[in-house]
Amino acid sequence: MSVINDLKSAYHSGSIVTRLIFINVGVFLALTLIRIMGFFYTVDLLSVVRPWIAGSSGMERMMYRPWTIITYMFVHEEIFHLFFNMLLLYIGGRIFENLLNGRRLLAVYFLGGIAGFIVYFIAFNIFPVFAPLQGGLILGASAAVMAVFVAIATYQPNLELRLILIGNVKLMYIAIFFVALDVLFLDGGNTGGRLAHLGGAIFGFLYARQLQKGNDWSKGFFAVINFFGELISPKKSKMKVASRKTKPSSRSSTGSNYQTSTSQVNKHDADHQKRIDIILDKISQSGYDSLTKAEKEYLFNASKK
Repeated sequence: MSVINDLKSAYHSGSIVTRLIFINVGVFLALTLIRIMGFFYTVDLLSVVRPWIAGSSGMERMMYRPWTIITYMFVHEEIFHLFFNMLLLYIGGRIFENLLNGRRLLAVYFLGGIAGFIVYFIAFNIFPVFAPLQGGLILGASAAVMAVFVAIATYQPNLELRLILIGNVKLMYIAIFFVALDVLFLDGGNTGGRLAHLGGAIFGFLYARQLQKGNDWSKGFFAVINFFGELISPKKSKMKVASRKTKPSSRSSTGSNYQTSTSQVNKHDADHQKRIDIILDKISQSGYDSLTKAEKEYLFNASKK
């Protein structure tokens, strides 16, 4: 079908933000179909599926289903929960990708979601108020999304967003508003979710602060991913066979060409970084909206590399 092919093409050609939104929406649609199927068979199928993909405050359940610390951040059962999470992810994630690239965004999304779960899990196993809810479930991308938004708001606090009926508002004020809502209404329902939001926000803040100091935590994230990837699918070592028939003149020519090529690459990288720095300075002084279309496209393309 052309629709399916179009969706596949949009996913594969899309940014990290686009792919995360696709996955979240896809999981939501799958769960919706399961719920509808259960309706016709008068069975609550979601109650069967949910414990296998949602996070839990129960120690024993998490020991037997450790993957749920990852899967929970892609699970939504209510349309408005999904909509607002994806809206905030699109807004904050688009800015994040343009300034800091997609790989870092992916790392912050996952690590922020994990941090949010850890705060939720510890709180539910320490504070007496949660004793009757022991073994409860948590789901949704809110903690991961908060990590992304707070991270970029901390990294570039003076960037402005144009909000309907309000006008231009700095990112830092929007982030403070969301965090304040969670703090002020901790006792007003969905306490576990709000604790996870705060865990994600704290991680996002710390990540951005460390990045400003030159410490990129996303490198550690991808180092772990690569390590386990090599354990599961180790690369085969390739033997290099040197040719015995090597002409001196050819070797000399090759070395010369290599040095010229390296010099050109270094110059290109330096020019590229210089242009990026100029664009970032312009954003810092006048905001993202002050960029020309060409500058926005250049920054977006650079974030994909």
